[in-house]
Amino acid sequence: MRALPVASARETARASMGLLLRDPWRLAAATLLLAAGAAAGLLVPWLLGSLVDAVIGGRDPGELALRCAALLGSGAVAAALEWGGGILLVGCLQRALARLREDVFAAALSIDLGRVEEAGSGDIVARVTGDVEAVTDAVSGVLPRFLQAGFTIVLTAVGLTAVDPWLALGALLAVPIQVWITVRFLRRSRPIYTRLRREEALRGQVIIDSVSGADTVRAHRLQRDRLGRISEASLRAVETQRDAARARNRFVGGLNLAEFVGLGAVLAIGFVRAGAGALSIGGVTAGALFFHRLFGPIGGLLGSIDDLQRALAGLERLVGVRQLAGMRAEAETHPVEDATIRIESASYRYPGARADALRGISLEIAAGSTLALVGASGSGKSTLGRLIAGIGAPGSGTVRVGGAPAETASLPGRGGSAARPAVLLVTQESHLFGGTVADNLRLADPGADDGQLAAALRRVGRDPGTLPDGLGTVPEPDHLLLQQIALARVLLADPAVVVLDEATAHAGPDGVLEDALREVGRGRTSIVIAHRLTQALDADRVAVLEGGALVECAPPSELLDRSDGHFARLWRAWSG
Repeated sequence: MRALPVASARETARASMGLLLRDPWRLAAATLLLAAGAAAGLLVPWLLGSLVDAVIGGRDPGELALRCAALLGSGAVAAALEWGGGILLVGCLQRALARLREDVFAAALSIDLGRVEEAGSGDIVARVTGDVEAVTDAVSGVLPRFLQAGFTIVLTAVGLTAVDPWLALGALLAVPIQVWITVRFLRRSRPIYTRLRREEALRGQVIIDSVSGADTVRAHRLQRDRLGRISEASLRAVETQRDAARARNRFVGGLNLAEFVGLGAVLAIGFVRAGAGALSIGGVTAGALFFHRLFGPIGGLLGSIDDLQRALAGLERLVGVRQLAGMRAEAETHPVEDATIRIESASYRYPGARADALRGISLEIAAGSTLALVGASGSGKSTLGRLIAGIGAPGSGTVRVGGAPAETASLPGRGGSAARPAVLLVTQESHLFGGTVADNLRLADPGADDGQLAAALRRVGRDPGTLPDGLGTVPEPDHLLLQQIALARVLLADPAVVVLDEATAHAGPDGVLEDALREVGRGRTSIVIAHRLTQALDADRVAVLEGGALVECAPPSELLDRSDGHFARLWRAWSG
């Protein structure tokens, strides 16, 4: 299993800045407000120190009241500025995150399905769920605190130095401890979080495989085995989470030690300086408060590294999806010459399998003709159909559509849009998405008008007038309507080649959608993976697969005349 790519730190930073800089004015305003709020907050420790000196000096109550008012005012101004800057920054970051989510979702839909299956669908699911959630949490809470803490640290260090340089030197004793514990944490936690993301993706893959194949699991009585695999994958992820928690606890403990050392040094130096008359009690108070104000953001800054590490690991994986989709888009530049399919010595083995699913298949399918693929379960029919549809490439040999490799075969776009696939695969696992019938149909052709949508539905046997609200109907789960919409999408997409893999499996009795299948195949090359052998009788030729090999290929009437042939035996067994 080969995981989807992960972007480097430099590539991730470049992509993030590109998203943020789409809204430069809002970002600049947020930065200025946060800087102004941090500067206004510097007055609080200084005013508290002067208030202590005023009380010790016996100043009159009016002056004390003015100092208190100034103290409250500076705190209110600082809070208001930081609140406004935080709101603007979160808005800017959320807009950038929304763009990232849209880009990643679009990229995930455009990635070659063979590549997704090679990595395991759990990987892509983990990226568009857990990784997006980690980045969202960081954007909403951590990054604003991180930027605000940075301004506060710089300006507060300046204020502490202005009160007394010796106090600033005492505060610096905390820095070596902070640096050591942070570097140690980064070295330990980064591999842990990367491993955790990978293990969570593997756990999701095991769950998805078990749920999607629930019928097979029950039929073969593999419940205990699948539960054991889920338990094993979950335990690995939990153990890694425990390692991450242990690293975080040690990191926080180290930060608390640095705080104790720094504050102790500031108070000790302040005691000596005040005793020598070089610094007032109010100055010592202001210095201690400056340090406390300094260390709070430092602790928050360093403490946020944990969340940032998780978010960065997720962000690198998300940017990796975008890059992979971009590379695939650049590769899709092979227009087809016609709708002829040529397969030469094609073999294919699924990742992790011990034997080939297809072995040395050679076949030519003329443009505009219909080929039925038949064979026992596991003979390789669906695998061959997927290779023709460009979902994966053969391990050896070639599969070409109109002279182009099947996985990159394309037709010109409509209305100046990007090229579209030359082959469309329709399976029994078609989906209805949230929205109306029209919304579901326009997935195949976003520019189609209502008349074109209605015409496509009628061609597959469904008059929009029979629906409660016509094309505006929000469809209920209905197998017949679902498959009619799936077939209508083929007509709207208008590919050169269509692969129908049990596309009418849930349509009820035989014959319900036969006319629709003929309409979909008219004028284009059609590959019908026929689990019901009556579908094979309408094909121009029938290809029989057995054990991944092509054993017969001829018109259906000719194959039926071979009493000892593979297709004839299948027909007798199927027809009873």
